[in-house]
Amino acid sequence: MTGTLPPSVPFHALTIVQHPQGYMAVGIDGEFLRLDEHLAPIGEVANPFPMGVRQTCIADGVFVGTWIDHELLMARMAALDFNLPLVEGPDRGVLRTRTTIEAAQHPKGALWSHVLDAEPLALCGHAKGFAFVLYKKGIYAMGNDAGEHWRIELPTWPELKKLPRANDIVAATLNHNSLKVWSRGGGRNTYDLQNGDLISTDVFVYDGVLQEVYSKNQHELLVYGNGSVVWLTAGEVRAEGQLAGPVQHAFWNENESAWRIAGWREELYLSNKGIERKTMSEIPVHILEHNGRIFLLLNNGEWIESNL
Repeated sequence: MTGTLPPSVPFHALTIVQHPQGYMAVGIDGEFLRLDEHLAPIGEVANPFPMGVRQTCIADGVFVGTWIDHELLMARMAALDFNLPLVEGPDRGVLRTRTTIEAAQHPKGALWSHVLDAEPLALCGHAKGFAFVLYKKGIYAMGNDAGEHWRIELPTWPELKKLPRANDIVAATLNHNSLKVWSRGGGRNTYDLQNGDLISTDVFVYDGVLQEVYSKNQHELLVYGNGSVVWLTAGEVRAEGQLAGPVQHAFWNENESAWRIAGWREELYLSNKGIERKTMSEIPVHILEHNGRIFLLLNNGEWIESNL
C-alpha cells in the first residue's frame, strides 16, 4: 500500500487490535470490523453485544474484551476468534428483561463469555492467558480457556491512604513472567504471573493523577490526567513531556527507540532528544506502525500518515 492510505473506518473507533492475520477495529459503542493485513475491511460492521467496549487484549491470538453499561449495571467479558465472521448480537432492549445470570445475554459468536459482577478496571493478555482487575473484588489470572489460575486481593499502599481514590487500580501490564498493576496515586505492585506471589511494591511519586500505562519490554509510558507523560526504562525516569490534552493512544517503536503518541489534536514523538509534536484539526484516536509507515486513525474514521 505504498503511497496510499488505508480505507476509512465507518465508526468512532476505540482501538485497533493487531493480531497475526490482520487487525480488528473496535468502536466505542461496541462496533467491530475485521481488517486484513493492509488495514482494508473484511466483511461488514457488526455489534456482537449492545454495550460499549471498555478494554481489549490478545490472549494467545484470541481477542478478549470487556463490555459495560453503567445505566443497566451490567458487564461482560468474552473472547472472539479473529478469523471467524462477526455476528450481530441482540438489541439493547433485550438486556433489560434478562436480569438473572441464567437468562443473561452474551456477545454473539463468542468462544466463551462471562457475566461480571463488578466493573472491570484493567485487562492485559499474554501467550498463555490474560489477567484482569475488578473493582472492589481482586486481581485475576486466567488461562486461554477462561479457567481461573489464581486470584488475589486488591493491593493498597499505606502512603496513599489520605489521597482520595489513590489506591484505585487504573492499569495492568505484563513483562515476561510478571504482572504489574498501577493505581491512580502511582502505587505499583509486581506479581509472579505463575502464582500471584508479590515480587515488589512501591509508589512512583509524581504530581498528577495516573490514568493509563503503556508498556513494552522494559519501557513504560505513564499517562496523567493533566496531560503529563513520563517515560520509564527499567523503572527509572528517562524523559518527561507535557501535552496539550489527554493521551488517546501510544506505542513503543523499537526501530526508533521512541514513543509514538496520539494526543488531543496533536501527534507526538518522544525520544532521547526530547519531544516533537504536530498539531491537527481532528483528534487522533489510535496510532500504529504498518510496513515501516506510521498511521494515525482520526475520530472521523479517516487515516493519515505521520509527518514526524
